[in-house]
Amino acid sequence: MVIEINESLELSTETVLGEILALHRDISVMSDDEILYGPLDQSGKLFRQLDYLITMDIENDAALEILQKKELDPVFADLSRFRSLYTVRIETEHANEILESNSPWDALEKFPFYGNYLKLVRTEYEGLRLSPRDRVFFLGSGPLPLTLIIFFRQHGVKSTGIEQDSSRANLSKRVLEKLGLSEAVTIINGNHFSLNGEGFALNLDTGIKALMIAAQAEPKKEILDHLFKVMPVGSRISCRIYEKGLMKLLNRNCLSDLPEGFKELGRVYPEPPVYNTVVFLKKKGKSFSRLCSSQA
Repeated sequence: MVIEINESLELSTETVLGEILALHRDISVMSDDEILYGPLDQSGKLFRQLDYLITMDIENDAALEILQKKELDPVFADLSRFRSLYTVRIETEHANEILESNSPWDALEKFPFYGNYLKLVRTEYEGLRLSPRDRVFFLGSGPLPLTLIIFFRQHGVKSTGIEQDSSRANLSKRVLEKLGLSEAVTIINGNHFSLNGEGFALNLDTGIKALMIAAQAEPKKEILDHLFKVMPVGSRISCRIYEKGLMKLLNRNCLSDLPEGFKELGRVYPEPPVYNTVVFLKKKGKSFSRLCSSQA
């Protein structure tokens, strides 16, 4: 694929564009299976290059100029696809290391982004006004449900993770069993449509206290539209997004316009080592409904 940039740009922006397009040329030819199972040295090198690119210190105006170019949409989609799949790969590999370890908790803490999750989870714990023994839902829990493990280990919050890929859901269940957390953290194999009005009560006094949406859970507009239909009024949501500089290319339009029916309660911007902005939402209105699916 050849992307033509017709507008006159500042040199710094041109340089960044050149790096984006060069990286895209290498990533665009890789199939999903090559990213997930191919040579680690190749995909690892590309991941590090992408990570450097999207976290580089670039002026907001320059980042916005790049991100608003519609002709780059296929490029950004490929970069986002690669990063999402590679993240699944490293989580899967680390989950298997935990299963093979005689010291699973020590193995868990060696996950490269463990420190990031400690800080991110504390932000959500405080922003959602949770307490020990509360329970939350997490949409997009992945093969290594690190968020939910840390929520219980650090804050005593129980949880139900929802993962749409059956093999990843099953792997995460095995990890939880290895860590002795199967009762505190449960996993459903499903997606946002699994939240169908049966099972758990979600209200302000008992049951599930909040629902969290992973950064890689997509499409967010569809997710939020469905949650608005089934979640009780007053329900709280935290949504992880990327919106700092070029990080926004990973989900450029997410929550640019807040869905009708939700009120934004707050927005916590990332500080190193965390990349995610966390947006806290509350459903407006006067009536209650029921939320969730049966546990798998």
